[in-house]
Amino acid sequence: MTIQRIYIGGWFQRTTLHLTETWDFLKNAKSNLDFPKEKLDAARDSLDIISVSREAGPLEYLLAKTNKKISYRIYEDGLIVLEKEYVSLKEDFESIKDYYDNILSKALSLIFSKGAPVPKELANIKTILPYIVTVTDATKEEVENVFKNFSEDEYSVLATKNIEVHRSPGIILINNLRDENLTREIIESQIFFREFKSQLHRYLAIHRILWEKIREIKERGSIKGSDIDSLRNELSVYQKTINLIGARIDQMPTYVKTRQKITDVQKIDDYLQPLFQFKFETLLDTHEYIKQLWGMTKNYLTSAIEIFTDLQAKSTKNTISSLQLITTIGVVAGILGYLTKDSLPTFTPIGLVYFALLMAMTWIINGLVSKFYKNKKYDIENEDIKKDIQ
Repeated sequence: MTIQRIYIGGWFQRTTLHLTETWDFLKNAKSNLDFPKEKLDAARDSLDIISVSREAGPLEYLLAKTNKKISYRIYEDGLIVLEKEYVSLKEDFESIKDYYDNILSKALSLIFSKGAPVPKELANIKTILPYIVTVTDATKEEVENVFKNFSEDEYSVLATKNIEVHRSPGIILINNLRDENLTREIIESQIFFREFKSQLHRYLAIHRILWEKIREIKERGSIKGSDIDSLRNELSVYQKTINLIGARIDQMPTYVKTRQKITDVQKIDDYLQPLFQFKFETLLDTHEYIKQLWGMTKNYLTSAIEIFTDLQAKSTKNTISSLQLITTIGVVAGILGYLTKDSLPTFTPIGLVYFALLMAMTWIINGLVSKFYKNKKYDIENEDIKKDIQ
């Protein structure tokens, strides 16, 4: 068995505009945004780049080579593929993953740190990136030993045209794919499809979490006036997350269609579908399902916000009405008292004490009225959407 290269990669929505920003950073440690020069220099130096070039193709990409014997391509659609020539599988796995997670990702995060923030539900997610290993002339026993040495359980084997693809959760081993260009195309497609589906799965998981949180709020039955503001603010935070992720979901089909156009149809029929079961239509169907599900989540949240907005207005109106009544009674009582007098009042020490007591009583009454309506329970009129989707 001859081990050739190790690959890993990732994908997040990007455009040719982002590619230009990345090029400026990788080539000259520059950015048009207001980043401190020392931060840009430090991030660029950490990459340990020997050379970087901007290459043309069906999709434009940057090609960077490093002193760590790792090279990578960053495509204009946001796909990143790192590769390393084989030395020792264990050391290669550790070094390429460390470079991706702790060096390259951090450097790119710096130059893209301004703009719409990543929702907190996504910010701390660590992607488990399977290593893709290309080999030639591997026997069944040699392949089994590779997975065994890393405590990986192989769960599928696909074979076509003398090419074998062995899979486990952490390793994908491709045997006897000798065409370098085709190898690269298959690996890029594998990373793109896996990352695309992985993002959709995250959005599905976030939908379930947010739906449950909203449902718990809406199905309380009744709520104290003092809790209305805090719950309304909590729903507003969820609304921000839903809007941000919704925008990301809306962008995703464009990238599938672009990848579909630049992928050779004959190669799909001969290699990609049998090997990796890549089906663009299925991917788009899955995306459409998540998009519709996200729309329902957004509508569900909007209905909850409207309920609490109405409750907030009702609570405020009740408090103001009561205070107006107390004020009116006080004013009317004062006027009636003065109607029996035949001269204007004069200031006296006792009168000042009486005035102070009156103000104190007014403050206390206002406080009691306000507390009453804060502790008053309001019924949540909830015409809930049946939770029949998952």
